[in-house]
Amino acid sequence: MRDTLSRRAIAAALAASIALPAMMAPAFAQDFKGKTLVVGVWGGDIERLLRQNVVGPLEAETGAKVELVLGGTGDRLARIYAEKANPTMDIAFLNIYEAPQALKDGVVEAPDPKSPLYTEIWDGMNNGCYAMSLVGLGIAYNKKLVSSPPEWADMWKPEYKGKIAVASYPGSEGDGLLGVAARLSGKDEHDADAAFAKVSELKPIALTYTNLDEAFAMMDAGEVAMAPMISGYVLAALKQHPDIGFSFPKNPGPVLVRDMLCLVKNSPNPELAKKFAELALGVKNQTDYAEQLYFGPTNKNVKLPESVSADVIDTPEEVSSLLQLDWPYVITQRSDWTQRWNKDVLGQ
Repeated sequence: MRDTLSRRAIAAALAASIALPAMMAPAFAQDFKGKTLVVGVWGGDIERLLRQNVVGPLEAETGAKVELVLGGTGDRLARIYAEKANPTMDIAFLNIYEAPQALKDGVVEAPDPKSPLYTEIWDGMNNGCYAMSLVGLGIAYNKKLVSSPPEWADMWKPEYKGKIAVASYPGSEGDGLLGVAARLSGKDEHDADAAFAKVSELKPIALTYTNLDEAFAMMDAGEVAMAPMISGYVLAALKQHPDIGFSFPKNPGPVLVRDMLCLVKNSPNPELAKKFAELALGVKNQTDYAEQLYFGPTNKNVKLPESVSADVIDTPEEVSSLLQLDWPYVITQRSDWTQRWNKDVLGQ
């Protein structure tokens, strides 16, 4: 009888010790129950993948809720600057030129060099915030009007006069075009006169587009021959537009555009924000970004099939070959350049 009791006691003790970790897990999740992580980000397929790979797993693990605030970077910047003393947003997705300025102004946290968030990303990428994805500004073109993948200089050929579309300004597309135009004139983005004079030669502009659908519609109709566009968005849409191609020019190369994940300084939920960032910058999400959105990964552990790798920027060597603008300088010129764009390029 004593032996039976002893065996029962030992079994109970073992069961309790085995169950202990399982009992502790909900306690960890309980710490975050009632918390809401606020994340400012773009919508569309980016939102879809973040909900699938980041929001769902994070809510399941922690018991917290994640609120995605959708919109453009201008909306997010305005909010985190306005709330600098008492932020309500935890994470803001910004772009290559906004992140360094946000860090300088003290509204986002500096990347932690000791964090896996930092060390798993290629060297030199975490400028201002954590590097999220890589794309390049190239040329979308009508295959019926343009017989082969065009170079930048091809947009200025007489046969395409009045058939070039541009994105609304300010934006990465317009800044990139100015940087390219200046280089075609033997200068760079620091010479605004050369840049604007060259871009003005494209007039009359066929379309100032605010979304890809309207640009693709005019391209399909033969009214637009070429338009500077950001690679990921275009490549993901080309399945529905067989007569539209995309070119990464070589002289000069595509303009590097990089999306950044920023942890808002003094946010309400810093630990949750880091967990979100770990999942967003992780192999699973970055692989899906590349395979579904054609956004190149920054995580050095991502391994892509050759068929996917061919269409995205996914090596440090490719990044170094891209045209990188002096973005801090460009940002200081945005106000003046917006006026010049409207007057010199659009004739308004």
